[in-house]
Amino acid sequence: MNVKNAYLSYEDYFLNYNTKTFKLSIGCGKDYLKGEIKPGFDFTECEVSHKLYNEGIRKTVTFKNVEKTLTLTFNAETSGIRVKSEPETKITAEFVSPDFSDTVAMHELRDKEVINCVLGNSAKKRDNMLFDKNIDSAVKIESASAFIGFDKNRNAYTLSGGADFKFSVKKDILSSQFSIPYHRINKNATFGKLPPVGWMTWYAVKFDAGEKTVTENTVCQMERLKDFGANTVWVDWEWYHKGLDDDSVRDDGVDTFHVDKVRYPNGLKAVSDKIRECGFIPSLWIGFTNETFETDYIKAHPEVLLAVEQSWVGTYFYDITHPTFLNDFLPKALAQVDEWGYEAVKFDTLPICMERTEQYHERLYDSSLTTYRAYRNMIAKTREILGKDRYILSCSGENRSEVLWAADMVEAARIGLDIFKWDEFLNNCVKRVTEFYPLNNIVLYNDPDNVVIRDEFNTYNQAVSRAVFVSMLGMPVTFGDDLPKLPPERMNILKRVIPSLDIYPKEINANTEIGEVLVTNLDIGLSFESYNVISVFNTQERETEYYLDLKKTADLEGGKYHIYDFWHDEYLGCTDSGIKLVLEPCETRVLAVRKDSGGVQILSTNRHITQGAAEIKDMRMQNDSISLKCSLVKDDLYKIALYVPQGYELISAEGFNITNKNEVTYLSFMPDKTGEYNFKINFKRS
Repeated sequence: MNVKNAYLSYEDYFLNYNTKTFKLSIGCGKDYLKGEIKPGFDFTECEVSHKLYNEGIRKTVTFKNVEKTLTLTFNAETSGIRVKSEPETKITAEFVSPDFSDTVAMHELRDKEVINCVLGNSAKKRDNMLFDKNIDSAVKIESASAFIGFDKNRNAYTLSGGADFKFSVKKDILSSQFSIPYHRINKNATFGKLPPVGWMTWYAVKFDAGEKTVTENTVCQMERLKDFGANTVWVDWEWYHKGLDDDSVRDDGVDTFHVDKVRYPNGLKAVSDKIRECGFIPSLWIGFTNETFETDYIKAHPEVLLAVEQSWVGTYFYDITHPTFLNDFLPKALAQVDEWGYEAVKFDTLPICMERTEQYHERLYDSSLTTYRAYRNMIAKTREILGKDRYILSCSGENRSEVLWAADMVEAARIGLDIFKWDEFLNNCVKRVTEFYPLNNIVLYNDPDNVVIRDEFNTYNQAVSRAVFVSMLGMPVTFGDDLPKLPPERMNILKRVIPSLDIYPKEINANTEIGEVLVTNLDIGLSFESYNVISVFNTQERETEYYLDLKKTADLEGGKYHIYDFWHDEYLGCTDSGIKLVLEPCETRVLAVRKDSGGVQILSTNRHITQGAAEIKDMRMQNDSISLKCSLVKDDLYKIALYVPQGYELISAEGFNITNKNEVTYLSFMPDKTGEYNFKINFKRS
């Protein structure tokens, strides 16, 4: 018997197969995949042949005995490594690079009706890529019979199924698709791992903003929303602007360095102190590219002036290429932000700055720079001054340039225009999010502007749909209503969608279309549980029917699944196929979809729309008990919907009140403080 290693390489791709141990390794510059392909029978002969051909190199391994033959063919080419077995046998393998904690399982398919995203680690059959968030590259597997998966026990992505697939590495995926320099989002910035959540002045009270309204809303947020996940307050442009268009011109000395004393009589420092005292991070609007009048600084430095042309943001525009602007004005302006005590900034007026820079290009101090380069130099200078870990939100995103030109230098970018009205929300938020969503929480946060839920602009269904859409996709949640005036049922909407979690896109390609019904399919892959949360959003202002196909929509196969409706607080049953929904105008249904375990199991919880992922920190399933560690909020009634099938009996659930409704047992608990609680639910076979 001729036993050899089968090694082949072409350019950076390589493969090594040991015909004695059946171990396989595949890589491109480094090892990516390690596993084994076994013949599955005792063989008496093993032959290895080698052939060069025009496109690459081939190794063929043949295992034989009197009755059986297995042929493994390995091809290495510029486009990757091809593995084929005849007849087909099995491969079991593990991805060793990139590290799973920096990896998202993704796919290239895109459906205008479905947005796919993930919390934790999860891979479904449709996923054919492992995207490395550090370097904008992905391992791609093309196969009809081999599939990427995730093994919790090994904390590793796996490849299993038929030994018939193509392996390749795709580089510069997002940078080439969006024409940007790639940079991974900074998770050490002001707000840490999760997106910011908190109140903003503009949508809520517009030009009625001031020290009084900010204080009232900050205190209200502290009392009602802080323990649920709110962490910031944004003071928007009213500290500087008094109106729009003609009203934007000021004659009272308010400029970059001087706050509106009527609205903020004690200055912005007093406001930031109050925000911080209430336990929040103070965040501030800035628009340091123009002024509303000829300020003392402009009079002293006329060389920094690019143009005088009235607009909604101001009249006097700075030359952003001038050394005096970059090295004197901008440092002084940003130092003022520090003196006022603000830890995050929303840099607005950028679109019109870019427009004026292009319009008056011949006047620039450095006219050798394109508008793109001039803009990037200014943002780079801003980043240098503020430091690498200051949260910067660029605003606004009417055009792709405003979203993308500095995507590698900011933590978030507003992706659309104002969204007060419902049609504005659909066009300037929903459609824009689908276009830029592959970047979200990888390069930067898609900032959808504000979550506006008051009845002036929304029915109750529309309010829920706005809040769910933003939170389910892991984007910043910014409150755009006067909080003390929100009725309890609307305040409850905000409580159920925060915090916004560490959610990533699962689709590598952008989409600019949305269906009449838009589904968000969130894969939840926690160390202790895997399930799906699916939101079904009727974008139309009329009732409609929708069939939720679990296989087509969520890539769920094999077995039955329990479905629980979060907002209706209703168990919809167990199915191996799908469910028909009747959706009211603009309604969003949020469904927890958990595979039937055959025993006692959790169906849903009421703390957060993810129905367990936000508050359950650990869960241990034993034969006769479920142990839980949950992070709960004081005086917020916590409810668990528990499925107790025939043949089982609930024995005890210490601390809970117990009620039954049809097939569901409800466990209710009222926390007397905000913090972690341990529970144990005991049951037995009856």
